[in-house]
Amino acid sequence: MKKSIRIAPILIILLSFTFSGFNNLDNEPKAKYVFYFIGDGMGIQQINAAQAFLNANQKSQVNSNLSFTEFPVVGFSTTYAYNRYITGSAAAGTALSTGTKTSINTLGLNHDHTDTLFSIAYYLNKQGFNVGIATSVSIDHATPAAFYAHQPKRNLYHEIAHDMLKSHYRFFAGGGFLDPKGEKSIKPLGDIYSLGSDQGIYYTSSLSATDSIVNLYSTIVYQTPNPATGSALKYQIDNAVGDVALPDITAMGIEVLKNKKGFFFMVEGGKIDWACHDNDAASVVHEVIDFSNAIQVAVDFYKKYPKETLIVITADHETGGMSIGNRKMRYDSDISLLANQKISLEILDQKVQSFFELNPNASYKQIQDFIFSDSIISISSSDLNEEQNKMLKKAFEQTQAAKSSNDKKMVRREYGNHEPIAATAIEILNQMAGIGWSSFSHTASPVPVYALGVGQEKFCGQMDNTDVPKRIASIMGISME
Repeated sequence: MKKSIRIAPILIILLSFTFSGFNNLDNEPKAKYVFYFIGDGMGIQQINAAQAFLNANQKSQVNSNLSFTEFPVVGFSTTYAYNRYITGSAAAGTALSTGTKTSINTLGLNHDHTDTLFSIAYYLNKQGFNVGIATSVSIDHATPAAFYAHQPKRNLYHEIAHDMLKSHYRFFAGGGFLDPKGEKSIKPLGDIYSLGSDQGIYYTSSLSATDSIVNLYSTIVYQTPNPATGSALKYQIDNAVGDVALPDITAMGIEVLKNKKGFFFMVEGGKIDWACHDNDAASVVHEVIDFSNAIQVAVDFYKKYPKETLIVITADHETGGMSIGNRKMRYDSDISLLANQKISLEILDQKVQSFFELNPNASYKQIQDFIFSDSIISISSSDLNEEQNKMLKKAFEQTQAAKSSNDKKMVRREYGNHEPIAATAIEILNQMAGIGWSSFSHTASPVPVYALGVGQEKFCGQMDNTDVPKRIASIMGISME
């Protein structure tokens, strides 16, 4: 009896601490508005290059800041997939959305496709939060699809689009769809436009969504009126005045998603990855800057609701093995030279093809002067050194020698599946600027994680990509089970 009397006060103290801890967890501020930005292919190298590019004309050694590089919390995330150390966008997107590793090319399913994985967006939608998914590429591409689709292969674009119809999310935006009618599908499921309209989905190419439209339709799907190749937004380096950019659809999404309960908004900068696959440094920095400008739209929203908003920025993986510094330039670099590139490699490819169609017997000097001109790469061809001229001439000769379609395909593979002389011209400019690349593919480099707002401290330090959605869910007060 005496022992129980002595223990009782200790139990009371321990219980008081325990319940106090639970109360503290319950009383922790919850994020009501969450922005989840994913820079596809964006490692710290791409961010650093964009900062150096912005700073290039300031004649100082201090990097210019992007909208997110001064966020108070910075961490790093590992990116490996279930079955491969160097991941792909589908596996990485699934990890970033569901908190579970899966196999390469898989969307919203476990590694052997025996179980369905549900994303943070799915659980939040069930809890009554408005959910938005936006991207600079097609809406059915791997990263956005990872938040709503469940398919064994990422290239089942028609089936993925039908998963979008089933999600009942509030807002989607991007360049469009890759197979909306099932023309490339073995078993077409029907035109998503007619089926979606019957379900209360409003498809639009206008950035303005009136109150009556927002109130009348359950889901709003925005598609850019002038999509580029791959049903994507244009590369920012190719954008003309009036062309749609990622900040525009981010701002539209906020207008559609705003409500008393709160929202979750995933925004992907998808063409950072594409430009990195092309080893096109000038296009990369323009895409990162556009991504930063979209984040600034969220930061402006945060300033209005600082006690209710969380912004998280990360990447699915790094692409290209980009570096500031290369073997040829060693310790020298001049990132300002990238400003002399006026169009993306994608458009330069098209221009070179058209040039040879119009001038089948063109000389090396003619194509050299065509590319190194004010409208394409505005540096003088006389600035090329002997080795660079040899590189360019070799590419020209290989193009001229490749007569059959098979020959042309073999030659293009050596140049990242681009016109040899176009890819070489971009490679020479990169080299002169001091940019290096180790791959046309993804790498396993850890990627940065930035956070601002409610619960920001949970994103400090080293983590895995599967940790990110779990931490967001915790901060929003929901369970992903």
